[in-house]
Amino acid sequence: MDREVDGLVECSVIIPTYNAAHVIGEQFAALAAQVDAPDFEVVVADNGSTDDVAGVIESWRARLPRLRRVDASRGRGVSVARNVGIESAVTDRILICDADDVVGPGWVKAFHEALDENPLASGPAETVTLSGPSAAWVPIDQMSTGLYDTWGGRTYGLGGNTAMHRQVWERVGGYDEQFPAGAEEIDFAWRAWDLDYRFTYVPEALLHYRIRTDLRGVLRQQYNSGRGTATLYAKFRPPEVVPKSLLRRIHHELLLLRQFPWRGSADQRRMWLTVMAFEVGKLVESRRIGAPAP
Repeated sequence: MDREVDGLVECSVIIPTYNAAHVIGEQFAALAAQVDAPDFEVVVADNGSTDDVAGVIESWRARLPRLRRVDASRGRGVSVARNVGIESAVTDRILICDADDVVGPGWVKAFHEALDENPLASGPAETVTLSGPSAAWVPIDQMSTGLYDTWGGRTYGLGGNTAMHRQVWERVGGYDEQFPAGAEEIDFAWRAWDLDYRFTYVPEALLHYRIRTDLRGVLRQQYNSGRGTATLYAKFRPPEVVPKSLLRRIHHELLLLRQFPWRGSADQRRMWLTVMAFEVGKLVESRRIGAPAP
């Protein structure tokens, strides 16, 4: 049975945040404009912000009366903030989004209804609305149409577009707070998979996803994703993945270098850089932890 506050609140929206005062208002506006949503609370898990996010939260309390901030500064990282936010939630239906993204108008309703029959859910993400030109810099679909695939056919949903029952989070053991940012959501999904939890895809739970609008920020994101991928392989060692030998690794990297789009557009060159940032992150992390690179 779900926990309740005053017999009204039916689900909890968790927003991990760090120095997002300049964008979190857009997410609050989207949550305040939800259509046909059940009563829900909004828990902002503040990971030690030094900006005025507390003031922004206060300014939105009239439109989101069940909005509150919790201190999630006991450690650095989105996994810490998500765990603290979920711990602080007053219901057992957990909906997670990020401070710099914007959920669609039917997001809460869609996820709340999906959790009636499913323990774990995710929805589509589109990247153009908030990102503009930088949506073309990364090798991901500008509008997703299903769950994301990983090794062995295991699927997952974006960490910032996830809904689950509290029991799932408890049984899985929460988000791994030592895991590099960029693949912590896949690590969670794999551990959930091993406990026979499967993501359900909810097309109505649309998320507008914000890619960094500066090239340096995009490259940092992709570098961290590479690090996370290497850590994921080292942790789970999926049998279907055969690490490249040194000679094959050198050959692979040389091929990538030769594919630089000298005659391509600026966006094509930026996309090439994001691929290389991912590869570098993967190799650096593999060397650091002493495991072969996938």
